[in-house]
Amino acid sequence: MRGSLYRPQDTIPARIGASGYPGSDPVRVSFEPYPEVCHQGVVHAAALVLVADMAAGWVADREAGDDWVFTSDLSLRAPNLRVPAVVESTGRLLRRGKGTITAEVTMLDEHGALYALAQAEFVRMAPLPGGPVKPNMDDADFRRDRPRLDRPLMELAGVEVVDASAGVVSVPLRDDLRNPAGAMQGAMVGLTAQAAAEALGTHHLGVPQVVTDLDIRYLAMGKVGPIRTEASFVGPPERGTVRVELFDPGNGDRLITAVLARVVPAPAPPDGI
Repeated sequence: MRGSLYRPQDTIPARIGASGYPGSDPVRVSFEPYPEVCHQGVVHAAALVLVADMAAGWVADREAGDDWVFTSDLSLRAPNLRVPAVVESTGRLLRRGKGTITAEVTMLDEHGALYALAQAEFVRMAPLPGGPVKPNMDDADFRRDRPRLDRPLMELAGVEVVDASAGVVSVPLRDDLRNPAGAMQGAMVGLTAQAAAEALGTHHLGVPQVVTDLDIRYLAMGKVGPIRTEASFVGPPERGTVRVELFDPGNGDRLITAVLARVVPAPAPPDGI
């Protein structure tokens, strides 16, 4: 259960540094990577999941009218193994249906070149009679002046590798990893899956691995924790395709997320570093 002092603006996702204004047309999100949100020479895939979920979510929220929207699936492709100076993202509608909304997010680097691409689907739900009123996201301002992370992302999130050979990691479900509904926030779900896939790949392939692709299926809310993973290769390990499942042991070991990931060798550091 969340503590009485829970403040969404103080959570780790809020401090990653993605910023934007949902009322813009088209929807835009800006993100300037810095060391604490990077590792092994790349931007954490989970940080890009946050950018994608923000931009696509704002598109979906606008298209849903009075309905609430909840992320059900999110796919990320980030094949560029480097850290750009800035990631400028634009969201656009792909489909608006009665029950779901699908959006795409294009991420460009400081040169205007394609850096990553994401697609997300959202379930839309009508407000319950007597339930809370949906906030007007067009009035929200997600600023970049919030305190940024002061330690590496995985360290701050409390990611613990329990058994790299089986891709088992554990993450405590603290308030600063939750969303306003009290569940593990979507990008932190992505971080947990990323950590599992990278741990499995690095152990079996013998060199550091990083995640470039994620297909995340949010099945249920993780509300108790600690969140635990299991991972395995799909096909030969050298192909780099990994299946990851996230469970909530505190809630009957419930399966909360299913993920397909791709790992590749981390880029070599520049000469002299």
